[in-house]
Amino acid sequence: MRQLLPHAVAEVDPLDLYLADSREAHDQRPWLMVNMIASIDGATAVDGVSGGLGGPGDKAVFRAVRASCDWVLVASGTAAAEHYRMPRTSPELTARRREYGRPPAPNLAIVTASGHVDPGIPALSARSVDDPRPVVITGTAADRDALDRLDADVIELASERPEPDAVLAALGQRGADVVLAEGGPQFNGILHAAGVIDEFCVSISPMLVGAESARIIAGGPGDPAPMRLVRLLEDDGALFARYVRA
Repeated sequence: MRQLLPHAVAEVDPLDLYLADSREAHDQRPWLMVNMIASIDGATAVDGVSGGLGGPGDKAVFRAVRASCDWVLVASGTAAAEHYRMPRTSPELTARRREYGRPPAPNLAIVTASGHVDPGIPALSARSVDDPRPVVITGTAADRDALDRLDADVIELASERPEPDAVLAALGQRGADVVLAEGGPQFNGILHAAGVIDEFCVSISPMLVGAESARIIAGGPGDPAPMRLVRLLEDDGALFARYVRA
């Protein structure tokens, strides 16, 4: 993998780059990263999931981005569609994370307004005994019976729906300085409308998909948010851009 910006480097390790990036938590909430992949023509999924867009370079960057956070945050629909598992790290990666003050592995938080989270998601149904319990974050309108059936710690916020600022503050209270949101597009739209996205990492897959697919940020109001390109990597035709709020 090579770096194109901010200056050309013939060979880089994305893990070294992303771990060393500066991310300062806010007074009331953690720093929020978003990481997504899209095709050249803007598709975020092939046959309903993002895996068909990725390659070896994307896997390396995905690993590096996840290595840089304390918590992974995902909407319940994406968690079900992508068969989410608890984030895990190798002994080598655990040691690298500890060098930068991160816990051994990120924990997982699933956001739901309805409370209807698929209990068959591997993160809920196939956890290792060494895995921490995932967290489900919801609001007062959620189906309490459905939540009680989940093998997870439930955080019920005071609002009817789980609002982004309150979601992030709740994770901050659990020790998070950096939170990584992994979608889906509708949830990204909610985060954008709330103005809480500090960093956007996007992988551009060298593919034309052509099928109907949601944009990276879909639905919801929100003022345009200027972002500043701070790094661009390339591997086998795929581009990996890191933007921060301008």
